Amino acid sequence: MKHIILLLLLWGAGMTAVHSQDKELKPFPKAWKGVERYVIQLPAKDTEDNYQVEIMAGKTMKVDCNHHGLIGSWAAKDVKGWGYTYYQYTSAGKVRSTMMACPDKTLQDKFIADTKLVRYNSKLPIVVYVPKGFSVKYKIWERGNQEMDAEIK
Repeated sequence: MKHIILLLLLWGAGMTAVHSQDKELKPFPKAWKGVERYVIQLPAKDTEDNYQVEIMAGKTMKVDCNHHGLIGSWAAKDVKGWGYTYYQYTSAGKVRSTMMACPDKTLQDKFIADTKLVRYNSKLPIVVYVPKGFSVKYKIWERGNQEMDAEIK
């Protein structure tokens, strides 16, 4: 009996989390044809002004030793009537690269991306729309506390 009650409590907590997330995403547009919606939920931090989020929209591709990047564009858009921001990445999937001669011709799988830095805010999800076939990754950046003086020259 205790196990059944515990399972019901855990199931209810999980359903509340799913319902809460659905409620948070309700103002944001659903993904439309040819586009997928990714959502990033950030944990709360004491000093969120000390952090930024690097969003990476990209694809895993077979590439050589050169440095590669996606050709595309980022747009920050407002959710009408809410004051929330979401991000849209558009790209045809074309890649730019350096043109160095690689010592060997082997190709390796690598995540090739185009990036955007955004404000850290744990109170709202970061919602990103990308073309189907792309994926979204992110990094958290923290600024240092040490300030340094620039030189006058």
